[in-house]
Order: sequence, then structure tokens, then C-alpha cells
Amino acid sequence: MTRLLSGFLAGLLLTLVFSASAFAAPTRGVVVLLDTSGSMAPDRIVVARQAIATYVAQLPADVQVGLVAFSSQPSLVLAPTADRSAFSGALDRLQAKGDTSLFDAVPVGLSALQGIDERRMVIVSDGEDTVSRSTVDSAVSAVASAGVPTDVIGFQYSDEALRRIAAAAGGRLLTASDAAALAAAFAALAVPSQAPPSAVATPEPTPLPVVVPAPSPGRNWAVGMLIAGTFLVVFLVVIMLLAPRRSAAGRRLERHLEHYGAQEPVGQEESQAAQTAVVWTRRVMSEDGAARLADRLDLAGMKAGPAEWTVLRFCAGAGLAALFTVLTTWWIGVPLGALLSWLLSALVVRARTSKRRAAFADQLPDVLQLVASSLRSGFSLAQSIDAVVRDDTQPTAGEFSRALAATRIGAELEDALDRVASRMHSADLAWVVMAIRIQRQVGGNLAEVLMNTVATMRDRSQTHRHVRALSAEGRLSAYVLVGLPIFLAGFLFWFRAEYMRPLYTTLIGVVMLSCAAVLVVLGSLWMRKLVRVEV
Repeated sequence: MTRLLSGFLAGLLLTLVFSASAFAAPTRGVVVLLDTSGSMAPDRIVVARQAIATYVAQLPADVQVGLVAFSSQPSLVLAPTADRSAFSGALDRLQAKGDTSLFDAVPVGLSALQGIDERRMVIVSDGEDTVSRSTVDSAVSAVASAGVPTDVIGFQYSDEALRRIAAAAGGRLLTASDAAALAAAFAALAVPSQAPPSAVATPEPTPLPVVVPAPSPGRNWAVGMLIAGTFLVVFLVVIMLLAPRRSAAGRRLERHLEHYGAQEPVGQEESQAAQTAVVWTRRVMSEDGAARLADRLDLAGMKAGPAEWTVLRFCAGAGLAALFTVLTTWWIGVPLGALLSWLLSALVVRARTSKRRAAFADQLPDVLQLVASSLRSGFSLAQSIDAVVRDDTQPTAGEFSRALAATRIGAELEDALDRVASRMHSADLAWVVMAIRIQRQVGGNLAEVLMNTVATMRDRSQTHRHVRALSAEGRLSAYVLVGLPIFLAGFLFWFRAEYMRPLYTTLIGVVMLSCAAVLVVLGSLWMRKLVRVEV
């Protein structure tokens, strides 16, 4: 109960600190959709640019502003950003030419607003849509489903389509006949006003007065997911850190008992988290799945059981999913967090397994030399292997203790050693087992055979290390080439999020990002094949 209370208080404290900063200032953003068709040339585009520049200058500094231009086809000129100079530069570069694709531009503007709390769109157009593949119904449906208020300014133009888009989510339809009226229309959006200016016609009976709602404390579900994930991770970590541990004497006793086969842990008390994890795992995992996971963890030399490992993977997935949801969108963050959690946990187990197998291969020559020395001293093969186990050099001592434990229940020593060779992927030990079988059938000096085998293994190991030293430069180049695009992408996502936002908020961006990921994977596999030298 003390551990539960401590974990709850620690998680609650950190969660309150985080939520106080997370809910303090919700992000606000506006995307301006500007008609750049040929009908806006030559004077209307200049007037529109001036009015939009004045409107943006009046917005609060924390409001992010984006720009979408639509003529023959829409394009995201600038993702929402608080950099007013960048917006002014992008606005000044717009030129009027082509047809009008208003309906196609609406989804582009909505996508640019993804990840922003307080959102609004402003559309400026001087004519009806002429080339859009979408219909007015699809544009209205997109605005209504996104819930983004959209203010539409008809520059010397107004029709039913503009009125429907404005009314879809509570926006305003304004009309302007000249430059002064257009400036007044934008002023009505930027400045709270219950009644519109005289130069602006407003068919809507209850216009909204403000373009961007003032920040108000609210509950952002994305940030809420991050807070819940943070609380869960901190809660479980604190419980596990406070779990009772075995004394040094108990650990030494368990290690000595392992020399004679697998034993139950001595003097071990399960923490509350471990007990809860076992119950949860039994409900969602089959016995065969838990047994396979336990074998993989044991092969990696990890003390965690399948239940604890499953809970840790779940917590990591929840935390990563919440983090990526806040950084991107939910439909990217949730699957990406779950996938990364599964991949990272699998990579940890695989890396630990590979490291343990490599240590076994490095220790095997010394172990075989010890066995050969014991045989020359008059010991039997089983007694020689028992001497290796008593030497307690891990992981060889633990693996050979498995073989001895198998012989005590009736298995042949050669078969038990063969299973160890298969488990540790050791071709050298497999050849040694073959030599033992031949020696048992035809006779001979086994100690001399083992010493010759040890000399061969050491020569080959020396050659392998020499080759790795010669190929180290190639491996380092491969690591740099693979890691460089990933590092740069992470850097830009962190420091220039608005610049990278089109990569995951537009269809072409998602396609480009997917192609880049596939190319990085293919390049990694190709370079791995080039720098890998088998000895």
C-alpha cells in the first residue's frame, strides 16, 4: 500500500506540474485562402495583399498565420507560423493567373490547421469556382466536420456557394466593392464588433465578431493523452523502483543453486506492480505466448518475466503514442507510438541476445581449454563441465549448467550440449559436440582434439577482429549516411515544426515521407550488405 501511495503521489505531482504548463496557453491559428486567379489581376490582387497584410499585423503575436493560394489548383504557400516577416514575404510573391479552384482549396486550408487548438479560416475570392474537382457540397461538409469557423469575403462578388461555406461552421459572409470596403471587412474580422461596418454587407443574421477566440482554459484531448501517459509511466516506474529486492546473500545463494539446474528465486517478494502485471498478462496472453516470451527474455539474460515485460511495453507504447499525438495528429501518433514501442522493445531483446551470444563465443575457447585441462587431469567430461559451471563465468556457466541439469534427468550429455549450441547459435560448439560423439564411438585423445579446436577458434577470432578493424571506416560511413536524414528530420520537426507540417498534413507530403522512409530502409539494407564481411 505504501508503494502504491508513493507512486500515485509522484505521478500526480509531475502530472499537475506538466498540465499547468500544457493548459496555460492553447495554440491559435488562422489560414488565409487567397484567390490568385487571372480575374484578380492587375489591381485586385494588390488591394487584397495590402488588406491581408494589415489584417495579419493586427493579430496577436501568438496567433500563427498560414497562407493558401488557389488559382488553377490550390497550394499551401506557407504553413501556419508566428513569423510575420515570413508571411509578408510569401504574400508579396503571389501573382494572379489561371482559373479558380475554391472548393479544392478548402481541404488544403483545413489540413494546414491540424494540431492547432483555436482555428479559423478566411477566404478571399472574386468569382465563382471554375475548375475544382470537388463540389461545393464536399467543401461545406469538410468545413462542418472539422468545426473550423470560416469567414468568406467576396471581393465584388457573392453567391450561394460562398454563403454555404461561411455558414457551415458559424463563419461570416462579407462583401466588399472596393479597397476601402475590403479593408473594412478585414477590420470587422480583427476587431470585436457586434455590428458590421456600413461598407460591408452581411447576410448572416448573427455574425461572429472575432476572427480568433481569446485563449480560454479548456481540455485538449491530445494533451490529455500525453498527461495520462506520463502519469501511468511515472506511477509504474515508482512502484517498481520501490519494490523490495533480495539481499546480497540471497542472490549469492540463488547463483550457487543455479549451478545445479534451474531453481526458483530464493527470498524474492513480488511487488504490487508485478502481481498486477501477472494477472493482466494471464488475461490477454496465452500460455504458449508467455512461454515463448519467457524463453526470449531468458536467452537475452533479462531478469524481467513475461508479465512485467509486457506491462513495460504497454507503458512505453502509451507514452510514445501520447507524445507523437501532441507533436503531430492522433491518426499518426497512435499507430506510430505503438509501432515504435513494439520495435524498440524487440530491438532491446534482440540486442541483448546478440550481445550474450557474442560473449558466449568469446568465452568458448577459454572454456574448452579448461575442459581439456580437466580431462588431462583425470576428470570425466561431465566433471570437467561441472568445473566450468563452478567457475561462474557468465554466460557460459549458465548455459553449461542447463546441459548438466538435463543430464541429471536422463538426457545424453552430447544431446544437451547440442541443444546449447543451437540455442546460442554456436557453430564452434556444434563441431565440438560432433568431435565428442566421434571420440566416444571410435576412441582417441579428446583433450588433444579440444586443444586443436581451441587453437583454430582463436586464429579465426583474430582474423575476424582484424577484418572488422579494416572495415570499421565503411561501417562508420554507413551509420552516418543512415542517421543523417533521420537526425535532420528530427531537428527540423523540433525547431521548425511549421516548415515540416505539410509532410504529414497533406496527401503529397505523406506520400513523400513514406517514400523517404522506404528509401532509407532500402539504403540501410544495401549498405549493411556492403560492409558486412563474413569470416
